[in-house]
Amino acid sequence: MDFLVVHSLLLREPNLLLPLLELSNIDKEDSDCYQLKVLKSHESLDLSDTGRVIYVVKGHLLQQVNNLKQNKQTVNAIWMEHDFIFHNVFQATHYEYIALGHTEVAIYDANVVLQELSDQAFFPDLLIDTLKHQETLFYQYSHMLTKSVQERVIDIIKLLSTREKDGYHIPKTVNYLLLSKCCQISPHTAKKAMQELELANKIIYKDGKIILDHNSDYSDS
Repeated sequence: MDFLVVHSLLLREPNLLLPLLELSNIDKEDSDCYQLKVLKSHESLDLSDTGRVIYVVKGHLLQQVNNLKQNKQTVNAIWMEHDFIFHNVFQATHYEYIALGHTEVAIYDANVVLQELSDQAFFPDLLIDTLKHQETLFYQYSHMLTKSVQERVIDIIKLLSTREKDGYHIPKTVNYLLLSKCCQISPHTAKKAMQELELANKIIYKDGKIILDHNSDYSDS
């Protein structure tokens, strides 16, 4: 791929990895190399233990850690549209990925991806940038967990809601159980935080929609 092609892609795409994959010779008819999956809300993404590069085409994926002994599930990352996830590529992980709402993902065989793109002179820089973005997401999520309960709830609501002129429109998928998993609190504590936001008129009900006010600030909970 010459400089002019790369330059043209940079003008259109914030992340070069996707167009490079589209221009590669990866056989999308081979299910071992590529799969496009559509997930219903709360459906788990079925993955093998082999390395995979996952691209979130539409929706959100919750990255979940399961503690079977304690029968407890904890979300430790939330992947958004256009994010890339390197699953079991550089180290073994035991994450489960759960769809939040209607979600579409493209799944590539990691070995094929690395082999196809490794000949590109700028691929190491591209890979480093992608991993830095992934690390930033992990840090942001970990930092969120250092905040108060109400701050966590507001942050997650804003992240998973649609921003409109009158506030953040909260989807039905954002419930007490989801907030408890994402914020690492109990469902009872999540419900209490939501009730406090309603009493403070930071969450209102309008035309059948639940809306978080744009100017929601934090108070002790």
